[in-house]
Amino acid sequence: MADVIILLSFSMLPILAYSQIQKGEDLPIKNITIDMKTMLLRWTNVENVNNVTCSVKILSKLVYQMKATNNHRCKIKNFHSWCQGVDFVIEGFSGKRFSETFHLPQRGEEGTTKENVSCEIHDANFMGCKWTVRNTPGDIHYQFFYSQSPLTFVNRECPNYKTDSEGRRVGCHFDNLSEFPNPYPYHFLVTGTSNGREVQCTDDNISLWDIEIFKPPNVTINCTSLRCRLQWQIPKTIQFQDNAFEYQLQIQKIGDKNFSEVVFNIKRTTNYDYTISYGKYTVKIRTRKLFYKNWSEWSEPQEFGEEVRKDNSLPVIMSLLGIAFIMLLIMGYLCKR
Repeated sequence: MADVIILLSFSMLPILAYSQIQKGEDLPIKNITIDMKTMLLRWTNVENVNNVTCSVKILSKLVYQMKATNNHRCKIKNFHSWCQGVDFVIEGFSGKRFSETFHLPQRGEEGTTKENVSCEIHDANFMGCKWTVRNTPGDIHYQFFYSQSPLTFVNRECPNYKTDSEGRRVGCHFDNLSEFPNPYPYHFLVTGTSNGREVQCTDDNISLWDIEIFKPPNVTINCTSLRCRLQWQIPKTIQFQDNAFEYQLQIQKIGDKNFSEVVFNIKRTTNYDYTISYGKYTVKIRTRKLFYKNWSEWSEPQEFGEEVRKDNSLPVIMSLLGIAFIMLLIMGYLCKR
C-alpha cells in the first residue's frame, strides 16, 4: 500500500494537502498530491499517458467521475463529506491500462462517534452553528472550521465560540454574514480531541438558502364595510429574489361553530382581499420560500371585523303592542259602561 505524507498543515487548521508516494516501479504516474484549498488532484507523468480520468469514491461507492485536464490534474468537486475518508482513483492508458488509487484517510480514530453539525440563519444577518456534544469523555476539545468561498475546503476557524456550563465548546456564532456573500454550499467542519487523540470529525456542505429561518410577518388589516384588505411585508432574506415567497392565511370566525376554518395559499404577493359577514374574525399567517418545504411558525392570531349588529326594533314593537293592548282593555271597559 502506498504511503501518505502531509505536505502542508497549520496548528489551527485541518490538514490542507496530502501527498502519496507510489511504491510500484512500473506505474506511469507518481507524486500524487491533493491540495484541499484549491481542490486540485495532481500527479507527475513519467511516461506518455492518455485518456486519463479521475473517480471519487466514498465508502467504496462511486460519487462521480471526470476527465483529467491535460492528463495530469483533476479539479475535485467539494460536494460531499471528507471526514469518513475518500478514494481518488486515477485511470488511463500508457501502452496498457493502468489504475492507481490515492486514499485520503478518515479523520479521527476508527470507531469513535462523530458529532452532527447544523446551522441556522436568522433575520438574514445572523448565523449560529451547533454540534452534538457527548457527555463522555468530558475533556473533548472541539474546533469548528468553515470555508470563505463556496465549494471549497475549510480554511478559517470559528470567530465566536459558544460554551456550556462546563466550558466545552458547543456552538459557533456569526454576528453578520459578510464572510458568506454567496448562497451556494460552504464547507463546515467540526473536529475534536480527547486525551491528545483526535476523535472522528464531521463535516457538511451547506447551502445558506437551505438554513434560513423566517419569522411570520405582521398582518395589517383595513376594512371598508364588509370588505377587508390584509397586507404584510416580505421577510428579510439573503435571496436575490426577495419576492420568491409563498404564504398561508388561516382565517377563523370567532364563536361561530358553523364557520369552518379556511386556509388560503398565496404566492409572490403581499396582500389579500377578503369579504366578511358581520362578526369578529381572527387571522394567522406563516411563510416559506418557494419550492422549499419548511414553513415558518404561525403568527399570533389578530382580530378583525365588525361586531354583530343587535336588532333594537323588537323591544319597541313589544312596547307598542303592550300600549295597544292596554288601550283596548280601557276601551272595552268604557263600552260596557
